[in-house]
Amino acid sequence: MLASFGVTVIAFALTLGWGVVAQQRAADASVEIARGYVPVAMRLAQLRAAQSTLSTLVDGIPDEREPGSTRALLDTLVGARRTMFVETRATMTGALPAVGSDATRALAAQLAADLDVVESHLDGDRVLLERLYAAIGNGDRDGINSVLVPLGALEHDADRRLRLLASHLSGSIDALSNEARDRELRSIWALAVLAALTIAVGALVSFHVRRLLAPLARVTQRARAVAAGDLTPREVAPADDEIGELEAAFEKMVAGLSSAQAAALSNERLAAIGKMAAHVTHEIRNPLSAMGLNIDMLEEEIAQSDDGQKAEVKNLLQAVHREVERLEHLSEEYLRVARLPQPRMEAEDVAAAVGEIVAFARPEVELARCTVALHVQPDLPVASFDEAQLRQALLNLLRNAREAMPDGGPIDVRVAAEGMSVAIDVEDRGGGIPDAIRARVFDPFFSTKGEGTGLGLAITRHIVEAHGGSVTCEAREGGGTRFRIALPIAPSKHVLQAAHAS
Repeated sequence: MLASFGVTVIAFALTLGWGVVAQQRAADASVEIARGYVPVAMRLAQLRAAQSTLSTLVDGIPDEREPGSTRALLDTLVGARRTMFVETRATMTGALPAVGSDATRALAAQLAADLDVVESHLDGDRVLLERLYAAIGNGDRDGINSVLVPLGALEHDADRRLRLLASHLSGSIDALSNEARDRELRSIWALAVLAALTIAVGALVSFHVRRLLAPLARVTQRARAVAAGDLTPREVAPADDEIGELEAAFEKMVAGLSSAQAAALSNERLAAIGKMAAHVTHEIRNPLSAMGLNIDMLEEEIAQSDDGQKAEVKNLLQAVHREVERLEHLSEEYLRVARLPQPRMEAEDVAAAVGEIVAFARPEVELARCTVALHVQPDLPVASFDEAQLRQALLNLLRNAREAMPDGGPIDVRVAAEGMSVAIDVEDRGGGIPDAIRARVFDPFFSTKGEGTGLGLAITRHIVEAHGGSVTCEAREGGGTRFRIALPIAPSKHVLQAAHAS
């Protein structure tokens, strides 16, 4: 936006500057003509008039009956002409160069030089005039006529030279006027073009600013939607401007809020479950223990009685005993949720820990006609985790994989480095989980099986997130499901030593 504003200001400045320069040039041309050329033209016109009068007067002397009467007039005109030469030269060398350009000053020097030539050419009329005055005084008509021939030629030649000088000056004035008029037309066209360009630049800048501010409007709408409770993250088109970065950061914030809210809800649910489990377990464990003890005693009594109804009563007691064991198992599972502590993080070898857990679970897995294979990437980095809680989380995933294949099948456990984490994959080849419900498998009490509390995967996610990691569920290529636990890599020893020292 700052660059767009700068472009607009530059375009406006160019238009304004061009207008100022054009007006200044027009003003300079007007001043040059009014204060320089016009005074010179007026002085030169006066000089030409005096010279033309002298030429005419000299031509008319032979026709005068009294030639002597023209002497006073000739002396007056010659003196006035001399004064006009001085004034015209002063105007040419003073006023015209003072207000003109370099070309005008060169023209003024040339005009002054031409005027000097004309004046020096007229210096020869003094002798002729003296001879003319002597012939007039003597009444010598032949002498008058003999003097008037060269004198008339001299005066007419000066008149011609002055006319050429005036024509030169007039041509310069016309050229300057035409140039000023052409410059004015060019200035008008240039101003029109610059004005149009300025308008175009303004329109483009407005469009550009509108495009730049479009994400801001979307951010405002998203903020209102988030305030109304919509925390679903949305895709953002990549942008290299500040508002585009703001929109991307806002969507990242929304995604973070959504994750935090989901985690908070999950933690609240688990906390509520824990409180409820603790209370329910406390209330039913003692009665269940008493019921189990009484059932054992009844079985002993029945074993000592006659065989008439022993088999039927024993079957009933065994059914009651199985239900009591199931209730005890449920109470223990709820109690694990209530007693789930904060993890005690230690830097350990993930591969070794996973190998021990797989070895521990292998008999149970094989009893269900399943096999488990462990694949470990060599030279794995050390990760920070609580071994007991990792055991509980991984056993839940192995049990879930085993239950996904009731007819048996292979289970693959893979441990590999992935970026700044160590990933533990548990893959089965069961029927898979539909996409519509895959996102809910970690919710408390949600289960795809007919039996079960739906707490195993919820506890697993709670454990992994408490470790600063993540757990995901995705479809496996070729069928089945893959659960992935990602644990962060532990800092190196020198980093830990520096942290303890600080």
